[in-house]
Amino acid sequence: MSQRCVESLLGRILTDDEFRRSFFPIGPRSFEMAAAQGLELTPVERSALSNLRARRFAFIAQTIDPRISRSSGSGGKESSGVSGTGSGNWGFS
Repeated sequence: MSQRCVESLLGRILTDDEFRRSFFPIGPRSFEMAAAQGLELTPVERSALSNLRARRFAFIAQTIDPRISRSSGSGGKESSGVSGTGSGNWGFS
């Protein structure tokens, strides 16, 4: 079940702007917030997840179709200043 929690947390970080902004910078509060959402993580998982960087998630989040994302009202794009293609192709075409 724990791997499912890791996957759910990563998905939530990518698709929920407000959650992502609250989660970073990562600290004890981040994992308390995740636990309050039912996402219990082991100490090893917490340690591994502590290396995540908000900017990388913000970039990828910009490429996600707004229909499957909880955006902050900016047309499905996060206004973090990180530029992306927004086309869902991650700039690889």
